[in-house]
Amino acid sequence: MLNRRRFLQCGAASLSLYALNAFGSESASRPSGRIVVLFLRGGMDGLFAISPVTDPRLAELRPSLSRTILAQGIALGTTGFAAHPSAQVFADLFATKELSFAPCAGTIDTSRSHFQAQDLFELGSGATHGESGFMARAAQTLRSNSGAISFTRELPLCFQGGEHPPEVLPLSGSGLKLPEGRLLQAIRNAHRGQPTGDVLEQAMATEMEFESAMGMEPQAARGAPGANGLGKMTGLMGRFLRNNLRLALAFLDVGGLDTHANEEAVLSRTLNAIGEGLLELKSSLGEMEWRRTRLIVMSEFGRTARENGTAGTDHGHGGLFLLAGGAIAGGRMLGDFGGLADRALNERRDLPVSADWRALLAACMRDTWGIPDSTLNSIFPGRPSQHFEI
Repeated sequence: MLNRRRFLQCGAASLSLYALNAFGSESASRPSGRIVVLFLRGGMDGLFAISPVTDPRLAELRPSLSRTILAQGIALGTTGFAAHPSAQVFADLFATKELSFAPCAGTIDTSRSHFQAQDLFELGSGATHGESGFMARAAQTLRSNSGAISFTRELPLCFQGGEHPPEVLPLSGSGLKLPEGRLLQAIRNAHRGQPTGDVLEQAMATEMEFESAMGMEPQAARGAPGANGLGKMTGLMGRFLRNNLRLALAFLDVGGLDTHANEEAVLSRTLNAIGEGLLELKSSLGEMEWRRTRLIVMSEFGRTARENGTAGTDHGHGGLFLLAGGAIAGGRMLGDFGGLADRALNERRDLPVSADWRALLAACMRDTWGIPDSTLNSIFPGRPSQHFEI
């Protein structure tokens, strides 16, 4: 049987069917359900992915960014919203009632800071500092920290502070993009003064120049890989989860959603990659596991309702929440949408938050594991009294 040291050494390039099956033999028990969180770091523009195409102000606020979806958008039932053509998978899952969306979801953060908003989400307490993240508290509540896993390079904040840390299995890391921190510094030190060191520094500088040209803030990703290749990652993740029934709680993050410029090209590619990731996860899990899985897709905040002068959008407030799975009551919009009139916008520039992340996450946990409200209040202290049927 593989031990923890060997487990942590298994990367995306070396993950084998032996590793998948070896962990699967550890437990034959099957929890009542599973929650998978895919966190999109950088602030995804939900109004681009799923747009209120029946709102007459959309074209006024976004003369270039709304052009494609107004001409080729895929209607989402009678909601008045449509999916961008690059988000075809969202529309397909919505049509089969395997996906619902909340257009105005988010945290209580109003700073428009990536880092503060991400901390508020991951801590899940309404505070920017705390002793534990919401997924660590959820795993503790399930009395099965061994049943939690983070498919990330490092332990994310949402899993920190638990009595026993979750398993960590990175599914990326074979590319040039390396996370800031001790690992990167060690690699730089090892190659300093050598020809390989010059090549490494030049490659990293080129990557930074590319991100700057695209208007992105590299730090907003916090070391998470880009969405390109997400399908491969979620395919491995799905097979791993299918062979490890005890794992009831999983986390994966990707970056590259900070689209200040050239958004149509950048975000269209990213949405295609995210859609491929959803399909690969569904396929690799298999029908039985997909039926007991709730996949939550979210970002730390949305973007401005009005496009900027570089064909992009800036940091906003309310954003898009997606819930997918084989057993949800999908094909619906969750929460309210008040339109794009100035009076309906937050500070006359962003979508408001009408659905708090904590209330949506609590509803998912209640419906997945039957957790009572009193216990959900300890996982999400201070959560609002909003109630969602999902």
